[in-house]
Amino acid sequence: MKRNGFYSAVLAAVMAGVMIAGCSSGTGKGAAETQAPAGARTQTETAGEQKEAAPAQEKELIMWHNRGGSNGKFIEEQLIPEFNDTIGKSAGVKVVPVYQDEDIVSKLKALILANDVANMPDLVTIYAGDVEYMSTVKNVVPLDSFLEADSDFKKEDMVPSLWDTYNFRGKQYSIPFTGDAMIFYYNKTAFEKAGLDPENPPKTIAEMADCAEKLLIKDGDTVKQYGITLGLQNVYLNNWIGGQGDYHFIGNNEGGRTGRMTKVTFDEDGTMLTLLNEWQKVLDTGAVQSVDVDDQPKDEFCSGLSAMFCGGNWAMTSIIEAAKENGFELGISELPRVLDTDKGGVCPGGTSLYILDRGDSDVVNTGWEFMKYWSSAETQTKLCIATGYIPTNGKTMETEEMKAFLKDNPSYRVAFDSLMKSNPKVQEHLAPTQQEFQLIFRDTSLRWAKGEITAQECVDSMAEQCNRALDEYNEANPVEEYIRGEGRKR
Repeated sequence: MKRNGFYSAVLAAVMAGVMIAGCSSGTGKGAAETQAPAGARTQTETAGEQKEAAPAQEKELIMWHNRGGSNGKFIEEQLIPEFNDTIGKSAGVKVVPVYQDEDIVSKLKALILANDVANMPDLVTIYAGDVEYMSTVKNVVPLDSFLEADSDFKKEDMVPSLWDTYNFRGKQYSIPFTGDAMIFYYNKTAFEKAGLDPENPPKTIAEMADCAEKLLIKDGDTVKQYGITLGLQNVYLNNWIGGQGDYHFIGNNEGGRTGRMTKVTFDEDGTMLTLLNEWQKVLDTGAVQSVDVDDQPKDEFCSGLSAMFCGGNWAMTSIIEAAKENGFELGISELPRVLDTDKGGVCPGGTSLYILDRGDSDVVNTGWEFMKYWSSAETQTKLCIATGYIPTNGKTMETEEMKAFLKDNPSYRVAFDSLMKSNPKVQEHLAPTQQEFQLIFRDTSLRWAKGEITAQECVDSMAEQCNRALDEYNEANPVEEYIRGEGRKR
């Protein structure tokens, strides 16, 4: 197979992102921080003063969250005060939001490792890929007893894919806090100029290749417009492996969700080889621009340097605004499939909300009430209109406010519809060696892209290295299933 040198290197960058970035997962930082996060519990220092001023003192329910910018501001200044003024006031509990950055998991792990219960939050938002770890934290309150006892909460109203993300080994440990999914952005103006139908975006990777070739604009050796821009954090293996066929998992035990992952399966079921072969079609066009810096892929698309971009719904509002500023018509559609016959759909992402038991049952119970408030169609309507997040409650789409909003902004339902049609089995995998996997995929795909190894050799090498990493981890951190011989042995 003929390989374009520059664009082969590009694919290596693409595949590094494809391979394991995960659906909006921020995991991987260890519990190296031992100090308590700043501002985590400063209210305890003034408790005495408050008691003298207000005999009927409200209990404070500390909520860590990692939603920054305008979205975090809306949550802190609009939605949480609304709860405090109603349900919280009746219960004598006030939710106090404390913003944490992307190291929220590391900060929580440090407190757990030190058994520093006093400085733990009462509620915390955690990424989808951390459900296995959170299931091991003794302070985490499983929600099954609340779900069984509280008829006001209707599980069937929740978006199935998002809800199942936080079910681990048959227990529900949290509820979706925000919902995300990968979607496809394209420049309708560029499509029309290239003779492509702007109302018929590509539905498969092969169709993206066909479009990319026609969209490439060069002036001599200078590229004026790439067909497509992809960045490391914007294309996920969970989508293009998980969504093949009816659904697939990257590893055994349903990708680590029903038990510890002990081997990968992408080499056995052919999904990785299929993905490599389809992406080669895009690469061979010479129309791929790939960058590896935070928001740069999105920025390249927004500036008009590229005509197609795979990204998350969380960036939709800013991309819509950028398209208007730069004078092109924006198209938004579902993420293209690997093959036309694939039916699995897309992988849900985002964050979820956990309750931590710090010894006060009133706070725990009020935490559940906050979860119910947050999951309601009314609250989700306000959140989604303001932020662009996918509603976690399917009934949100039936509120009059949301109907009116979607009438004027139909693109905002693309990600929601994608998840509603997706098989709930398509989920972020839970390999205990995710960071090692990422390096393996990056380095091995680079060798393939340079033509040093074939696609099959690439897949075999990836699998061998990943399985070795899993063996080493599981031998050092044994679980019952592995000891019984149900896992892989080298």
